[in-house]
Amino acid sequence: MKYLSADLPVDYAQPASAVVEQQLPQRPPQLLSAFCTQCVAQENVPVRFRIRKKIEYGERIKLVGNQPQLGDWDVSNAVKLKWHDGDLWAGDVELPVGVDIEFKCIHVKEGSADWEDGRNRKFKALGPRYSLDVRCVWGQTKDTDVHAHELKPSEPAFRELSSLQSIDHAAAEAEALAARDKDKRERERRARKEREQREQDRHRGAEASSSMSIVSDSDDDVAHIAGWQGKEVTFMRSNQHSRERNGKWDTSGLPPAPHPLRELVVGDEKAPNWLGKLGVAKHVLVDQGERARPSVEALAASFVYLQWITTGAIPCVEGGGHYRPNHHARLAQKMFMSLEWVIEDDKDPRQAATLLARKIHTRLPSFGEAFTQQVPLTRIRDIAHRNDIPHDLKQEIKHTLQNKLHRNAGPEDLVAAEAMLARVTAAPGQYPDAFVNEFKVFIAELRDFFNAAGFTSLLSEVQKSVGDENKQIIDFFLAQKSQLDSKPKPSAEDLNAVLHALTSVRAMLVGGLDAGLRNDAPEPALAMRQKWRLAEVKAEEYAFVLLSRLINAVEEQGGGPALLKAHDMAWKPCLGALVLGIRHMGLGGYSRLEAMALEAELTEWEREGGYAQRENALRLKASLERLQRLTEAYSELMLDLLPPVAQALGNALGVEAYVIQTFTEAEIRANVVFQVSKMTTLLLRACRAAAGASSWDPLVPGTAIGKLVELSELDPSVLAGFHEPVVVLLKSASGDEEVAAAGRMLKGVVLAQELPHLSHLGVRARQEKVPFAMLDDPDMVKSDVRPLLSQQVALAVTSDQVTLAKPTEAQLAAAAAAAGEQAELNKEKILASGFSTEAGGAVSKVNSPRLMSLLDCMPSLAGAKASACARLEQVSLESKGAESFQTARGCCIPFGIMEWSINQLPEQQQQQFRHLLEDSETAPVEQLDSIADQLQDIVRGLTLPEQVMGQLHTTFPPGSLLICRSSANVEDLAGMSGAGLYDSIPNVPVDRPEDVSAAVAAVWASLYTRRAILSRRAAGVPQHQACMAVLIQELLAPTYSFVLHTASPMGNDPSTAEIELAPGLGETLASGKRGSAWRIAVSKTNGNVKTLAFANFSEALYPASAVQSDQKVAGVATGSMATASMAGGMLAGVGPIGFKAGYRTGGLYSRAVAGVSRAGGSSGLSWSSLSSTDDSDSNGNGASGGAGDSGDSKHSGTLYECASRTMDYSRHALSRDPETRLSYARRIAAVAGVLERHFGGAQDVEGCFVGDLLYVVQTRPQP
Repeated sequence: MKYLSADLPVDYAQPASAVVEQQLPQRPPQLLSAFCTQCVAQENVPVRFRIRKKIEYGERIKLVGNQPQLGDWDVSNAVKLKWHDGDLWAGDVELPVGVDIEFKCIHVKEGSADWEDGRNRKFKALGPRYSLDVRCVWGQTKDTDVHAHELKPSEPAFRELSSLQSIDHAAAEAEALAARDKDKRERERRARKEREQREQDRHRGAEASSSMSIVSDSDDDVAHIAGWQGKEVTFMRSNQHSRERNGKWDTSGLPPAPHPLRELVVGDEKAPNWLGKLGVAKHVLVDQGERARPSVEALAASFVYLQWITTGAIPCVEGGGHYRPNHHARLAQKMFMSLEWVIEDDKDPRQAATLLARKIHTRLPSFGEAFTQQVPLTRIRDIAHRNDIPHDLKQEIKHTLQNKLHRNAGPEDLVAAEAMLARVTAAPGQYPDAFVNEFKVFIAELRDFFNAAGFTSLLSEVQKSVGDENKQIIDFFLAQKSQLDSKPKPSAEDLNAVLHALTSVRAMLVGGLDAGLRNDAPEPALAMRQKWRLAEVKAEEYAFVLLSRLINAVEEQGGGPALLKAHDMAWKPCLGALVLGIRHMGLGGYSRLEAMALEAELTEWEREGGYAQRENALRLKASLERLQRLTEAYSELMLDLLPPVAQALGNALGVEAYVIQTFTEAEIRANVVFQVSKMTTLLLRACRAAAGASSWDPLVPGTAIGKLVELSELDPSVLAGFHEPVVVLLKSASGDEEVAAAGRMLKGVVLAQELPHLSHLGVRARQEKVPFAMLDDPDMVKSDVRPLLSQQVALAVTSDQVTLAKPTEAQLAAAAAAAGEQAELNKEKILASGFSTEAGGAVSKVNSPRLMSLLDCMPSLAGAKASACARLEQVSLESKGAESFQTARGCCIPFGIMEWSINQLPEQQQQQFRHLLEDSETAPVEQLDSIADQLQDIVRGLTLPEQVMGQLHTTFPPGSLLICRSSANVEDLAGMSGAGLYDSIPNVPVDRPEDVSAAVAAVWASLYTRRAILSRRAAGVPQHQACMAVLIQELLAPTYSFVLHTASPMGNDPSTAEIELAPGLGETLASGKRGSAWRIAVSKTNGNVKTLAFANFSEALYPASAVQSDQKVAGVATGSMATASMAGGMLAGVGPIGFKAGYRTGGLYSRAVAGVSRAGGSSGLSWSSLSSTDDSDSNGNGASGGAGDSGDSKHSGTLYECASRTMDYSRHALSRDPETRLSYARRIAAVAGVLERHFGGAQDVEGCFVGDLLYVVQTRPQP
């Protein structure tokens, strides 16, 4: 068969005809009935078997029985039980509901199998809402103990046995089981009381049990029933529907009105029935939304509310009056339109509003023509008056269903109707076929009203509104699905074929829906659009089912380990399914550009194959790790949106704690993203093994001993609370963290994400010699790292291995001997670097405003960075041949200009500045934020002297874009790199003096950020002695940026250089942006090149000029160093360029929001966290980012942002062509040699490629 990689194009909105041409089978399409059944799994019950038996090592216990799942009495196919502490053997199996199960246990030895003595063990499997725990004693086959537990929605079938290995956990389980038994007894007591109040039922099966089995002759998967959490069904022969409410409406602690949470709780108290509650939701979603567009906050609250109503967690009762279902339909119509407008208007890259709106759609009733008429659902009235069924049954239908639906319809009625259907079909022939068939028709209508119809039923409705080509797409899918349903054990290829056809159907549906909703759409069109939307959502649900079955099929064949031994063809079903799963993520609105890029990459790597080759495995690994980040981001998004809402709303409305606690997890695990994540994990493990790569990634070598603690960020104020050495498990890093400022108790770091090896954070960790390793594998973090929390551990990091374990005596002794040495070593390095702590030491401040040419820059006048750039320019002029490189034109605003500008301020502000600076020396960490903000606010208000601006205009050509970079006296030193500590401001137009002034002031202000102050305090540098010069250079538009360590940072090998490259500006490399670069090791002696990692950053940054002008840049899809036109701004990325703000008319840069005037007459600037960046120490190798948020303060000038672009690495020759990587690596390595010779030692270098030209924009001593 063909896979999506070969068949389906990347364009999500492709014409349906294009899909048809590629998707139609070679055989003629088969026309199926509109009611073709959907693939639904047979109802099963989860069963855990346990038996205790002590046996010899190498032997095992198996279980065999009379079902295929138990081996059909064939020992070779028997279930292998797993050993647990205490000689407990256990295994979980799903068995068909209602079947008599027979089984025995077997003791398997080498060459023999001993069966239990006695007769077969027997039990009957209960309904699907139970789990069964079968406990056995070896040889006592008469005494099989079967424990049945009724499962709550989203509750796992069983506890992990590993969690029962301690007394505490065993006690917890016993307590939980006792609570369950108590709850069950209470339910049975209430049921007995209700039965006593009713007449003796003369019809078998009239009582509806709590394990009600839903019988359906179609593909309907009624989520309302499967997850029902409300009151159990009782059939009534008189009006026993209660109006009593035992709810809770506690608004204390909720935000004030009109916050959605408060509106829902206050409204719910006045809304007993479903109609009233729909009105409450409509008020929040429609009436309160701006232009009837609800906020994400309102969507999240409404979704939780409606979900709990639908599942009975928030009960509906009679509210008085008679309101037929057409009232519900009208409310649903209004909410549907608002939700569709939200989806259409959603421009947030995360698409949170879209994801929530799609979820809410499935919780609204239908507003089709049949339900908006004045008297809908009349069939039940006719059924209740039939003369061919018993009188008591007629009464039950009338009072349980007919009258209730016509007064106060609610989700509980669908539950009751399904229970009634189960009853009347339980014994074929008991009731007339005509009655049963008519009742089934009514059930179908009721499901339609509650939008609980199955996928194929919805498709049959959609087919009525499409043309012939789209009908063929649907018919082809139905044919493929029918073939799948006919196979008792389909293969991975069979499942893939149906998933492929399903994807075409969903793409067609999404394409139609993306056309948008008109305000004046007629009611029939709105009703049909609702069918399309529901079908689109159901398609995703069916994709979830198919992916789950496919993953199970792959795991049955051995999973990842089996792939390692197999041919490339064995990978194709897995990769093909994964590509289709990614397509469904994008079709669902989640990160479409990222999904498209990943789809293109995996499609290309699947086409090329060769996964057994190390570099191909590394490349596939990079894309899979990028996909893993995307799936994790979905979970993080849901965890951001839903738990706080569920907790607040659940507490206010008295929802059971278990329902609240499991709500978000259930939503995450029910999404197709969850199955994509499972397949990604399976393939990623195989890839890592094929590439010989560990999940651990060493960054800084060494051994750290300390107590393992977990932190969300490396915050000095938190670490200050530790009084013993710690090793930190760090959840994430921004790249801004200061290792030295974190305190002397920080001994080692385990970062649970990817990070460029040569990033600023990596440089700082190496400088401080803090052992540092990365582990971007959530499963390993959970299984191998978190169990060690709060214990003493030894983190041992070498170039090829990372271990985290309890320390040995030798490690403890070595750690004690090394205590205190590092601080002295760093102090010696700082002093040796030329920085003096004596006032007026190494700094010479100019007395009057002037601009300094780059070649005149010296460390004492302009800082080490500007001085190094001056030397680079000289070296560049002398370099020839392979060692040649370019430098950017530049100049410098020297030390003293900032101080001169401060002295021009009113005396009161000058005094305030001096007092704040003095306070910053000793202020507690918790007070430092306020001091730093005030210092920066003063400095940001400074303006450049007119003399300096005049000289600047003569230095650069008109129309130039500039980058303003820090060059402090406390950075780029041998023992104090300050990497990334101070800001750079890119995209500064030389023709706008006020913007240049604002950019320079922003760089000056970065001298007083909280982390800069803490860094100097940790190094023992007085705050008043920190000075800032500003290096101003022409902004480059790089194709690729690179960071080079001329001596391998891990192996301390001076003959090997290590390089990291990334597309666009170098901030991607320098910051803590999650992801990997192209990482290459190259020998400076023989030129041998080894690829260590492939790039997988999701986005690249470019100067706005690079995507608006017609300039030439280096080709990225073909030839190694070829140039190619920037046609359409397609920088080997996906989708439109993501500017942070609009373009300036006729300009070459994107513009930030201009501020308003303030007192004093200067125009204002609204500062954005994306307006400037931490200094990546590069010209063009810098980045856009923020100068920080200074609250409401405004300053003159405007800062400009860079453009972001989603990357597709299948279009980059660096990923596709080994010769391209070789060419880039050798050119950079040649420059490494010349820089080491001129600067006298190993260097930390930053540079970029602009076309074929190699630029070096920064060098400093390598830590």
